[in-house]
Amino acid sequence: MREVQSAPVKPPSSINGQTRFVAVLGHPIAHTASPAMHNAAFDALGMNWRYLALDVDPARLGPALRGLALCGFVGVNCTIPHKRIAFREADCLDSSARIAEAANTLVFRLRRGTPFLHGYSTDGYGILAALREEFGFHPKGRAVAILGCGGAGQSAAIQFALAGAKRLILLNRTRAKALAVARRVRALRPRVECLLDPTPCDLLVQGTSLGLRKDDRCPLDASLLAKLDPCCFLEMIYRPAETPALRLARRRGCRVANGLSMLLHQGARAFEIWTNRRAPVETMRRALRREVYGR
Repeated sequence: MREVQSAPVKPPSSINGQTRFVAVLGHPIAHTASPAMHNAAFDALGMNWRYLALDVDPARLGPALRGLALCGFVGVNCTIPHKRIAFREADCLDSSARIAEAANTLVFRLRRGTPFLHGYSTDGYGILAALREEFGFHPKGRAVAILGCGGAGQSAAIQFALAGAKRLILLNRTRAKALAVARRVRALRPRVECLLDPTPCDLLVQGTSLGLRKDDRCPLDASLLAKLDPCCFLEMIYRPAETPALRLARRRGCRVANGLSMLLHQGARAFEIWTNRRAPVETMRRALRREVYGR
């Protein structure tokens, strides 16, 4: 992996015939701050690359991925609700994606004119880096509660188990989905205790999509928060910067953080997978803060 250039470089002035493309695919996608982060990184390194945001219906994700590969895209990120679908669509999986059973980063190749999709998961790397940065927190020997057992929640649960968490409290609207994640965790780390009912924890991770839209109900209430009694609360959503769940946790006295640091670090890892260059993390951080906070 090549080092970032230390001297200032001139970014490309416009898209042209040599521009290389990557994108984030989601549904919805209007909230995403990923283009600001990645395009700032490309500009800082003088790379003739652009990062787009594309709203793709989950039912059409497979054809969309292969169509983008045929159009010459280097790869994509996949966000809600595409990570599990992308995992199934991939032709080859990195160990990170195989373990998580989800893929949020894909690299495209053509083999004799046929698209070949290589899947990765950078979510686990991102969440551990974010917890170190925001709270100085490491899961080893700790109790962690995860609210929401979809693609993001499952990836987080597995990452915590692999990092040595003592206990996982898996909470989901449908208990069957939480049970499925518990089975997956136990298959990987049999000694990790998995509970499906609230009990006191060190960290609570809010992994549902509730909070993205203004009319979303809050996935957390005061009664549930009291039962969990976490000292730290991580909201995976970063826009809006403060969700109702994050406000509730702050009022309870928790140390709180939204998903911006997680987005930064998983995005930096994806950047490196696509480009084989070291990500300019501080440039990406500044771009994210400007995009989400206006400063």
